[in-house]
Amino acid sequence: MSDEFLVDIRTNTGVLEARSLNLDHDWGVLMCHPHPLFGGTMDNKVVTTVVRAARDAGLNTLRFNFRGVGKSTGVHDDGQGEQDDVLAALKYAKEELGWTKVILAGFSFGAGMACLAAVNKPEWVNGLVLMAPAVHHFDAPMMLPHDFETWVLMGDADEVVPFREVDDWVSRVIPAPHFQIFTDGSHFFHGRLTALKQSFLTIIAELIA
Repeated sequence: MSDEFLVDIRTNTGVLEARSLNLDHDWGVLMCHPHPLFGGTMDNKVVTTVVRAARDAGLNTLRFNFRGVGKSTGVHDDGQGEQDDVLAALKYAKEELGWTKVILAGFSFGAGMACLAAVNKPEWVNGLVLMAPAVHHFDAPMMLPHDFETWVLMGDADEVVPFREVDDWVSRVIPAPHFQIFTDGSHFFHGRLTALKQSFLTIIAELIA
């Protein structure tokens, strides 16, 4: 998006390519992209839909490429180093961009990395939004911090992430996340991006009220 600017996020192993929009708001949205080995980048349409929603709500935004994607240095690390990437981006948002409140969001693999990072550093997160979280690809925690509220958004016809596994995880995790199911919705929210954007705008409104 033309109103964003390129930034470099330093990590303990290199640099992450990122795009940011600073609208001088206390709140910002950090969005994590889907699996790097299956074409996932920060330009994924679910990622950009969420970023546009945040921008339209007047919030700051930050999206980045995981290690080994685009101009981000390093190589894919099977979800281990990628958790560190999310933490580095969170730290950058707080310390370099000056955000005081952060909504951490992710899609598919990115949702998993966002979830684990939020459990690691709950004091850095004020809201967690997981879109089609790939619970079969990461060690999904059975307890989420009480420090913030969590939302899970997913289609019940997801062809990539087993819906039953996510439904079972949501039913057992404490505290229970808000779970929004998109009837007949696919993994990539085909034909449902407008509805996804509206859902995210509603979540933003609830969080910053």
